[in-house]
This record gives sequence, C-alpha cells and structure tokens, in this order.
Amino acid sequence: MKEKFKRKKRRFWVPASGGFLVLYLVTMGLVTWLVKDKFVEEYQQMFEEIASSLLKSVSEQESLSREEGWDDIKRRDVHQNLVNGYGYFLGTSPSLTVSAAVYDEKKELLVKSSDVIGESVSSDGEKYGPFFMDDYLSFEEKEELAKYHWEEMQSTEDYTLPGKYRISFEILPDGSELLAIYVQKLTWEENPDEKGKNYKDGLTGRINVMETGVRIDYETGEETGELKTFYETGSEVVWEWVNPKICSVQQKKGGVIQTASTVFPYMSSYENWQKWSSSEYLHGYPKKGEFSWKEGSDSPGLVVDSDGFYYRGRYQIQVGMVGEPDAYMEIRMEERPWSAAFAYMKYVYLAGFMLTSACMLLVIHAFNSVYDRQMALEETRRDFTNAAAHELKTPLAIIRNFAENLVEHNMEEKRDYYLSQIISQTEEMDALVVKMIEISKLDSEEMVLKKEKVSISEIIREQMARLEPVLREKRLHVQYREEEDFLLEADREYFSKAVWNLLSNAAEHTPEDECILIGIRDGRCTIENTGVFLEEEEIRHAFDLFFTGDKSRGRMEKHMGLGLSLAEKILRLHGLGLSLENWEEGVRAVIWR
Repeated sequence: MKEKFKRKKRRFWVPASGGFLVLYLVTMGLVTWLVKDKFVEEYQQMFEEIASSLLKSVSEQESLSREEGWDDIKRRDVHQNLVNGYGYFLGTSPSLTVSAAVYDEKKELLVKSSDVIGESVSSDGEKYGPFFMDDYLSFEEKEELAKYHWEEMQSTEDYTLPGKYRISFEILPDGSELLAIYVQKLTWEENPDEKGKNYKDGLTGRINVMETGVRIDYETGEETGELKTFYETGSEVVWEWVNPKICSVQQKKGGVIQTASTVFPYMSSYENWQKWSSSEYLHGYPKKGEFSWKEGSDSPGLVVDSDGFYYRGRYQIQVGMVGEPDAYMEIRMEERPWSAAFAYMKYVYLAGFMLTSACMLLVIHAFNSVYDRQMALEETRRDFTNAAAHELKTPLAIIRNFAENLVEHNMEEKRDYYLSQIISQTEEMDALVVKMIEISKLDSEEMVLKKEKVSISEIIREQMARLEPVLREKRLHVQYREEEDFLLEADREYFSKAVWNLLSNAAEHTPEDECILIGIRDGRCTIENTGVFLEEEEIRHAFDLFFTGDKSRGRMEKHMGLGLSLAEKILRLHGLGLSLENWEEGVRAVIWR
C-alpha cells in the first residue's frame, strides 16, 4: 500500500514540476515580449532624435563650408568628427548602436563613422592625420589597440594619476602615409631623483612631464583635488603595428613619431565598442550612394527591417535645398531589443522563478500532505478493520460455542448459564460497536460539538458515581484532591464519555484493594492508579486503536486502546491534551490545556 502511494507521489512530481516550468516560461516569455516592444519603440524614437540632431549639425557645417570656402580635406574632417561624436555621446546603450555616413553632392562617400587615429599637432603646428583604422588594421589588430585605449581611459578616469599607456604613431615626413603604431606602458613618479626628472622617452626621445590631480565639476565649474606633477621615469613598447604596404626604402628615410589621439566610437565600454565595430550593417556603406525618393521630399522616412533578434533601420536624407542638395546623409541603427529586454528583466526572472518555485513547492507539499493523510487513513482503516475483526472474533467464538452446546446437549441445568454467557458476550460486542461508531463520528469532518460551560470537577464526580459498583466490587479506594476547579467550554455529553473512559480504564487496570488518586490544579487534571506499570511500548501506543500490549509477557488481558483512543480524540477536539505516563506507584493519565 505504501509503495502504491509513493508511486502516485512520484508520478505527480514530474507533471507538476513540468507544468509550473511551462507556466513560468510562458509568463516570462510574454512579459519579455511586451518589454521588447517597449524597447523597439523607445529605440526608434531615440534614433529619430539622433538623426534629427545630426542632420541639423551637418546642415550647419555645410552652410559654413559654403560661406568660408572650405577645401575637401577640412570639410571631410569636420563631418568625420560629427559622425563619430554622435555615436560616442548619444548612442551609449549597448542594445542600440548607430552610425552615419556623409556623401557629397555627387553621391560619393565623403566620411563614415569609423575608428580613427591621428589628428596630432606637432610643435610647429603641423597636423598629421587623421587615418582611418579600417584602411590599415585588421579587426583583430583593432581589438588589441582598443583594449589598450580602454585601459588607458580607465587608468585616468578619476584624473588623479597620469595614464598607464601612451599610443603613438609614425608617419612619413610629409604626413602622407601611416608607417607604424606603438603602444607604450609608462612609469610615472611624483618626486623622482634628478636622473628620473631628466629621463628621455625611449621612443620619442622627449622628457615628459604631466600635471594632474585636479577634477572639474562640469555642473558647478568647481575644481576639486590637489594639483600634482608627475615625471615619466620609464617606458616599454608593449604593442606595435608596422604598415606592411610601406617599402623599406621609405622607412629608411625616417618617419616622424607623434603622440596620437584615437577615436573609438561607442567606447563607453570595451564591450559596447566591440558590438558596434563588429556590425557589418553599420559599416557597410557603399562608396557610391544610392539615394532616390519621391520628388519634392527630402527623405523616404525610416526604413526598418528585422530578422527576429536584430532590428535594423536607416534614414536617407538630403542636406540643403530639395532638388539641389549640398550633401546626402545615411544614418543607420542596429538595435537589440531582445537583449535589452533580457537585461531589464533579469531581476524579474529571478523573482518570478522564486515565486513559481515557492508556489510549486506549496502545491506539491499540499498534494503530498493529502496523499500522506490518505495513506494514514488507509492504514488506520485497515488496522481498524483487522483489530475490530480480531476483537469481535473472540466473543463470536464464545457465542458459537455456547450455542452449539445448547443444540447438542439439552441440559436444562446449564441452559440458563449458556444463555447468560451469550447475552454477556453480545452486550460486550454491542459496547464495542458503539465505541467504534463514536470514533467514526469523531473522525468525521461534519462533527459539530455543542459547547457549554462545564466543570471538570462536576463531570468527574458524576462519572465516579456511575463507577461506584466497580469500585465496591474491587474494594478500590479513591482519593480526590481539588485545589482549583477546571472550567472550560465543552460538549458535555462527549466530554463525559472521555472522562468515563479514563476513570473506567483506571479502575479496570487497578488491582483489588489498591487506590485511585484524582487531582485538579493549575488547569490540569490527573487520574492515577496504583499497583501496575506500563512498558515504554505500551505508553507509546496507548492511544492506538485496540492496542493490547505484549501478551507474551502476560500483560493486560484486555485491550486498553479503544477507550483511551476515544478519550484522546474527544479531548483533542476540545483543544485539550492527554498524556499517559508511569509514576512512582503506578500509571498516571493527565488532561492539560
């Protein structure tokens, strides 16, 4: 039977866990989908704002270019700063990246968002660069250089120390070609000795001094910190790139080495830059632009495409007069709304998982409790049936035996004796059945007690009066001690049955000429009988139905479990406890609140 219920539990655990898992996944998936749509809308609105602002800036610069007559180089440099700057300052979300390209009036690519090195100004005012890294470095080489750039940014973030690295570049004397890029790891000291103060950099041959330590609050304009002077006292080239396209003859002429500025759009973090830089869509601008839309309009509007995970969109815009544009622009975006939704929902996932797990465990616990109770009831029913059959078997056998004697031996002198024994056994069976019915009623959920104010002292005296014939027959002495009455709300009829079972059980198991002691004090009622003791096993199972103890030792001839079990159930329904224990001279039953 136990194995059967255990199998039911196991069979329930798997589908219940699976059901809650499916519910969790469906719920979280639906919520994530809704959050994803929110990010799609938010990112498109942000992209439109970036595009509008960038268009305004490019238009202003184009107007200025016409007024001042800029050459193509200056025009290109200005637009390069614009398209790179917007990617860095406005597109800092890791799930939304943008890029832009500016085409001239002939629809030839002028500039696009790119990683740039250069724009260094020498001591004589000469400007070198910029050089677009995509024209020289592989993606892996750019990653290496970007790592050093990011570490350099981190090392100077609080402005209290000079940078950990320096990025320099080497170019031809005329500035026409990039020869090499160097990354140096630097050593700085605040108060070096005279030798340290005169240390010349191994790459450039210059003495480098830096003042730092002061921070400016850009909101208030206030300066904080203390200005400190640091001297470069050592350097080591840790990374180097040499242009493979430059022949050795040109290199022997000697290049010019300058400290380089580097621009990596989206370097709000190294990971953000990687996402931006590795996107083919954001960098796949054709050299010859294709711009066509309805006559009279300056833009076809936002075009968005999605593969389910990525959302990619673009604006194509005319800069200047409609029909006679000064330039063209294409602005692209690549958004990862699912990624943003997952990041936004991570704590919701955790909370939802914990809540779902808690609900699942509660349901499984409740289910197990039902099965445990069902199993306990099944065992109780089986034990009750077996025990009842065993108890009824003896009187039925006696009745059968006397009835057969009456049939076979028609002896008038024993007829009355046989009949009295049959009647006695049927009365005993009737009393047993009545108690079984009472226990069945007490186990019923429909059981309703009719409570009223009752006195335990009064109930005990009433039941002792009923027990008087037994007490006289066995010559039992009763000592009654009452310090304070025990009052409670109880069903008088049932409570009287519980007290009667305890008193009659005490009288039944007390030897002749012994004593029964009854005491009431401090919310406790004790019923003690002398002359007998219980084994530990008998005490543990005293309230089990039909428990008879160890008959092999000659212990109790009659069961004690039915009466005690009935009493314990009645008292429990009244919110009272019942315990059985040995004391110095016998056995004690205790009723307590």
